[in-house]
Amino acid sequence: MRKKPRLAEPKDEFDPEDYISSLPDDILFLILSRLTLKEAAVTSNLSRRWRYLWTNVAALDFDANDTLDRIAADTKLRSSERAKYINWVNRVMRQHMWPTLDAVRICFDLDKSSKCAIDNWVKFAIAKRAQRLELDLLENGETLRQPMRNYTFPYKQLIQCKGSSLKNVYSNFARTQPCMSTGLKCLKALSLKCVNVNEEALQCFLSNCPVLQYLTIHGSGDLVHVKISGLSLMLKYLEIVFCLGIETIEISNVNLVSFSYLGPGINLIINNVPMLDEISIGEGYSGLENNVFGQLSCCLYQLEVLTLDIYRPEENIKIFAFPQLPKLKQLILKVGAWDDDSLLEFTSLIKACPNLNRFVLQLIWMSPSKRRRKVRQAAKCAHEFLKLVEIVGYYGRTSDIELAMYFIENAIALQKIVIDPRNQILERSPAGSDQIKKEESARKRAKQQLEAKKPPGVQLIIL
Repeated sequence: MRKKPRLAEPKDEFDPEDYISSLPDDILFLILSRLTLKEAAVTSNLSRRWRYLWTNVAALDFDANDTLDRIAADTKLRSSERAKYINWVNRVMRQHMWPTLDAVRICFDLDKSSKCAIDNWVKFAIAKRAQRLELDLLENGETLRQPMRNYTFPYKQLIQCKGSSLKNVYSNFARTQPCMSTGLKCLKALSLKCVNVNEEALQCFLSNCPVLQYLTIHGSGDLVHVKISGLSLMLKYLEIVFCLGIETIEISNVNLVSFSYLGPGINLIINNVPMLDEISIGEGYSGLENNVFGQLSCCLYQLEVLTLDIYRPEENIKIFAFPQLPKLKQLILKVGAWDDDSLLEFTSLIKACPNLNRFVLQLIWMSPSKRRRKVRQAAKCAHEFLKLVEIVGYYGRTSDIELAMYFIENAIALQKIVIDPRNQILERSPAGSDQIKKEESARKRAKQQLEAKKPPGVQLIIL
């Protein structure tokens, strides 16, 4: 545990019944770490002992989820709430006293119009040697915006800038700070959403952040060709989502453990990635464009976790000859389920995973349709190791029932079936009464359809 400056007041000034304030600083810092940033700041009013404790917290998480909910309900609030958020972040950073930080998280609907403020926050985090930096600037806190309106990451300033340039902005900033590039050497995790970065910025991260292990980029409009290569890189987790201008991703000779890509069909080249055992991928409109399995051929045999985003399965699922995945333990399918078409075609993929332990089907629909048709059955196949099946977005349609029954009849080691009927289209607005009724009806149907048919030793959980 890191050492902190002793901020205690003399013991004879303590309230004899204030046992919490008499605890050591390290315990009080642990208590503060469990509070939100706003809650921690309020503790300054408790007593003289608490007045400045919160200004030494190790992580600054500027979460404003409640405000984002209000903006989603009434976008006219965006401008005024942005100003309040910027003032809040600036005020906290001015008061923060500890010379280093574990993490800084900015989460609000901000774009390039707030560039000056965000630039200072980024410099502050890097100069404080933050190990984790997250800029989540999604519109309304949930959707990508047009890239031309995105904030652009100031990577050149970080290499050239001295920490002293922040003194005028943050009065409590350390009197002497090394070049920002020294702070970059401490960065282990970087997450950028609705932030523009180009290939030069990406290479800057890789060459100037020697301990960088996690890199997430969502919605950048400037990435075209991505190259990740070099056994000296510490990068373990790479996630690139909806960077719509991207054309090529090349990953080679690197000890990457997990790779996620969602976006347009691209030229994906993967070579010599011996540690890669988890992939999440969806290419193009259907999700399986550009011969996805062919692109992954060099590492399919070693995968243990695979997630496929297949928004239009009816377009190509029947023509695929699925490869063998001998080590796969978890298979997650995110599937567009707009119509009540049979989902049994996916059993061919499941059969290609002889050691599968967990299967998750996440059904994506806005307003699911139901059709009257006979329940189909797939060819029997004993799944010897499959213990957990989760069906998310279950609505009680024929397609839902026949897939659930497939597992009940074929997964001989099955222990648990989890049914979650909630709509998987993410929205900040609370579910209306009509949606709540649909979900409750789906719960009742799931119980009626599956409870009596499951084997005695199998647990049915309906969320």
